[in-house]
Amino acid sequence: MRLDLDGLYAAIDDDKAFSTLSLRLAEAAGTRSAVFVELEAGGVPVALQAKYWSDDIVGHYIQDYIHQDPWTALGVKVGRFDRAAALDAIMTPEQFQQTAIYNELYRAYGDDTGRCLAVVPNLAKAGVMLAVHRAASDAAFTAKDQAGLDDIYRHLNRILSLRQMVGHARDKAASLQDLADQSDQGLVRVDKDLRVLGLSARAQQMFDQRDGLALRNSRIDVTPALHAALKSAVAAMIDRNMDAQSGFLCRRPSGLRPYRIVVLPAGFHGQSGAILKLDDPEAHPAPATMMAVQNAYGLSNMEAALAQNLLAEKSVEEIAAGRGVGRETIKSQMKSLFHKTGVSRQTSLLKLLATFPRRG
Repeated sequence: MRLDLDGLYAAIDDDKAFSTLSLRLAEAAGTRSAVFVELEAGGVPVALQAKYWSDDIVGHYIQDYIHQDPWTALGVKVGRFDRAAALDAIMTPEQFQQTAIYNELYRAYGDDTGRCLAVVPNLAKAGVMLAVHRAASDAAFTAKDQAGLDDIYRHLNRILSLRQMVGHARDKAASLQDLADQSDQGLVRVDKDLRVLGLSARAQQMFDQRDGLALRNSRIDVTPALHAALKSAVAAMIDRNMDAQSGFLCRRPSGLRPYRIVVLPAGFHGQSGAILKLDDPEAHPAPATMMAVQNAYGLSNMEAALAQNLLAEKSVEEIAAGRGVGRETIKSQMKSLFHKTGVSRQTSLLKLLATFPRRG
């Protein structure tokens, strides 16, 4: 028996291939059909695939027989947990034809299945049950068939385990993408060649402006000098050389203030790449942001306006001149603002304000 491993393992991340996995398992075992059931601890079925039978047969089986399948009960009784057992050597086709499941299910739908080779897990823990079938008139299952199904079963467990890991990774990636997009931060994950591995919606908007910062063939496109500097900084960050330069300015042909780029670690492993945090000093937070800050910390209108100006990088002198008050008045209001938000420095305040999503 030669297994089509490429065909089997395609089911890991291809939903279409997974939907026909039971057919491929039957082909690998050289049988007419295959059924696998994913079980929770205690033998509770959570998923079943049996592509040989019609939806009517499968539905009838799940509703009336999945908990009283004589082959499952026989597999548990045999006790060869996680190893194939030729159940037709214990319950002959003639004996199986006396059961309710045969007469009320298989026979009723014109099916002459009568032989079963199965792997039953220890039902005390989560696992997967695999059964392959032949017609009653076909040859009995042999020791060679058992060994072959053991091999197939090992592959099936790997496929289901890897598929679960891929699913979790996708869910995590989707959650991180949603989080990045909702934060309205310009975040880009890159490798050492500045190839983009992922980016937030805000970063995409900044690239789309093509104002000194763009994407070309999925790579960061900036001036040659900045490209070389960023590439060196990203490589240093991935290699955990924290002494390397990590902050850069990206000049803009439009004449607007330069983008600020900060290189940050993306994870504990080199393949995680690095994060580029893009900041546009011309983009001011919308009033809704300050309303959220004001509500969260009970700020007065004056304190919320002060926070807005600080986030827009205005100096104490500029804020004072704009309000027509003295510098000391603004500094006094800053102390009250710091107290209410639980910080002690302006840099800490700005970091706190940056955690609120910007909208508009």
